[in-house]
Amino acid sequence: MGMNKGLLTIVAFMTYMVMSGLLTQIGVLISPVADYLEVSITHAASMFSLLTGGTFAGTFVAMWVYGRFPMQRIFQVNYLTFIGLLILMVTIDSRLQWVVSFYLFTLGICCGVGLAGGAVLIANLYNEQKRASAFLATDCSFSLAGFVFPSLAVVLLSANQLWTVSYAAVGVLAILILLACFILKFPDQSIANKQETQSNKSAPKASIWTPRVFVVALALCCYLTTQTTFLTWAPSYLQQALGLDANQAASAVGNYWGPSIFGLLIVTLLVIKLPTRPLLLSVIVVAIVLSILLYITEDPDWFLTITLGLGFMTSCIFKLGISVGSQQIKNAPPILVTFLLCSATVGSTVAPALSALVVANFGVRSAMLMTVIGFVLVAILMSTCLLLEQKTRSTQAA
Repeated sequence: MGMNKGLLTIVAFMTYMVMSGLLTQIGVLISPVADYLEVSITHAASMFSLLTGGTFAGTFVAMWVYGRFPMQRIFQVNYLTFIGLLILMVTIDSRLQWVVSFYLFTLGICCGVGLAGGAVLIANLYNEQKRASAFLATDCSFSLAGFVFPSLAVVLLSANQLWTVSYAAVGVLAILILLACFILKFPDQSIANKQETQSNKSAPKASIWTPRVFVVALALCCYLTTQTTFLTWAPSYLQQALGLDANQAASAVGNYWGPSIFGLLIVTLLVIKLPTRPLLLSVIVVAIVLSILLYITEDPDWFLTITLGLGFMTSCIFKLGISVGSQQIKNAPPILVTFLLCSATVGSTVAPALSALVVANFGVRSAMLMTVIGFVLVAILMSTCLLLEQKTRSTQAA
């Protein structure tokens, strides 16, 4: 039983790594996809909104399927479909835009369903005390894949492989997940659902629709828009504005995600000793300073070094923001966190298309300016939320 639980936990981590493996390669693959389809680089970037949009759609599909079908069967169908799509994408060299768009959107849906399944697995395997640590490990898994797969993509592209091969590499993880689905015993969701229903009946209901919640949701949306914009365009910016070759420029993505693992671990220790709110605002201020340095520097080596710091210092903003947002309502229902996550996902969904539109009109340097403006907006929105929170407490105390 202990080994089964441990292996299922690894499966949950791998669902996060599969999604990360696709999403974090976007910045590296924009130019190869543009050449592959013979379209502009901005058009290729906007096409990746179909991938991020698919992951968003997948979360809603997951809400429907996980309550109606056995989790093990969902995993089997989902990752069998995922692997089948990757095989078609690699073996059939179709250079039609609508075909590639179909692949990206459906792969995104599979990622969204799979990641939601990973979260459900952890929720069913661990009690509330251990669940937080398990979800931290999922963040580290996401960051680890964000370092490994873009770096692998650089190697494959430099060996003159098609961009589809770098996506196919993610299929190795999907195959392992699929094999585990036929070997391991998955938890019975019906029991967990009954327990959750009973706890929901006993817990007082609270409305989540307050201005503070909407402000935090908008801040999280801006954060993921900003993060995705930077990671999408940093390699192209290094090539076009700072004169690096494609392989060196692509290392910016790995430079961000690699240190982010250690940043997440350190912040997890810091929140035990330090209040979350001042820590969050401090990290956002650091993000603004680093993004300004990225915008003004003309040295590519300095740019890559600052990117290391940006990943290390700022990847925790999302989790800290979720933590602060979830505390805005006393006895808040689980739908509060779901709403915050969905709002944030809107940011990563629209970012490729939105940033592509801006870059098409104002040049690739504008993507770095968007990064600065995005972090400033996050700071304003989070500060507004905390001021409203303080005002509410003062009113209640009076």
